[in-house]
Amino acid sequence: MKFNIGKIQKFAGKISNQRHLIALRDGMATAMPLIIIGSVFMLIANFPVEAFAKWLETIGISAFLNKATDATFGIVGLVVTFAVAYHLAKHYNIDRMSAGMISLASFVLLTPVLTSDAGNGFPLRYLGTSGLFVGIIAALVSTEIFKFFVKRNIVIKMPDTVPPNVAKAFSAIIPGGAIITMWFVILMIFKACGIDNVHALIANTIAEPLSVLTKTLPGILVVILIQCFFWMFGIHGAQVTGPILEPLLILNSDANRVAFQAGQEVPNIITYEFLYNFVFSGGAGCVMALAILVFFRSKSQENKALGKLSIAPVSFQVAEPLLFGFPTILNFRMVIPFVMAPVVTTLITYYAMYFGWVAKPIGAVVPWTTPPVIAGYLASGNKISGAVIQIVTILVSMLIYYPFFKMDDNEKLHKEQEVAAQNK
Repeated sequence: MKFNIGKIQKFAGKISNQRHLIALRDGMATAMPLIIIGSVFMLIANFPVEAFAKWLETIGISAFLNKATDATFGIVGLVVTFAVAYHLAKHYNIDRMSAGMISLASFVLLTPVLTSDAGNGFPLRYLGTSGLFVGIIAALVSTEIFKFFVKRNIVIKMPDTVPPNVAKAFSAIIPGGAIITMWFVILMIFKACGIDNVHALIANTIAEPLSVLTKTLPGILVVILIQCFFWMFGIHGAQVTGPILEPLLILNSDANRVAFQAGQEVPNIITYEFLYNFVFSGGAGCVMALAILVFFRSKSQENKALGKLSIAPVSFQVAEPLLFGFPTILNFRMVIPFVMAPVVTTLITYYAMYFGWVAKPIGAVVPWTTPPVIAGYLASGNKISGAVIQIVTILVSMLIYYPFFKMDDNEKLHKEQEVAAQNK
């Protein structure tokens, strides 16, 4: 069977450039700083030195550290709703702030209200990661309808003498009113059908089936194989799968965070950190292992030079110098280690966590640029086992890569020797 590389690249390009997926990807990226900031506060509140942790609790700071975590993780749903609408409106070249504001209002309308003696309020869980899917749907649908009205000039037009910001505000009234009315009618229909919680409905009909890919070992292996497949053709695999899967992975991470803060056992092994910190050490294909081999074991001058150039960026998860410089991209000799290393790393890490030999991720989303070993330590809640398992998987990946690296290095060395002999 022959692969048509051009067709594969064209197909993947269409997926990664699809406007709704781009808006979703950029919207999630907008919320990532909040998630990382919240993770830092959580790690401080649960510092591994017991005396320090007790001191924080004694002086009353622990409660505020946990509140800071909730203040960041707890509004992710709101932020993503606004950001997805904003970025989609940017693509359509329509008023971004109005699109984001209307989508945010739609999300709040669809979110159930809690009533108590203290007054009414929204459940924090739905304003956070549990509200992601409703927020994404509200943002995409609302912005599409907003565009429909704006592109057809079904708006209130103000005289040219009116300041632009005022004119924009008035132009959003008709589209915004239509959108909010539409969601209001949908909410009433759901209520008449006995559905009181739109978030629960979406979770059961969309999020739950998709979670097979992000909560089970076979599912995450499929995701890894898809990402590796696209990477081998020079396409950023995470950008193809990320817009759909990353909200689910963040949801798993947040479930672990909530359990960890409550002093309970964390429920999920497969989280955002599991995939991007534990599995892909050094980036796509677990190329940290290859970077170490190229840096320390190269005989050819070409690979020695590449090793010096690539070891630093790969240590911070920037794999491109090695992916395109070695190369592993479009180098079908490297398919076996490039795919096998992440699969083996996934199996080792998953079962080490499953049997309790290694601490599960606690929901602290570590920046993807954090060097391996440090990332494992932080993601597991400042546990040494998280660092050790990364060392083990990097060593195993080095064994997988070694024969293929050696073959490549010997060929380059032989060519260099031939060139040197001809120049004598």
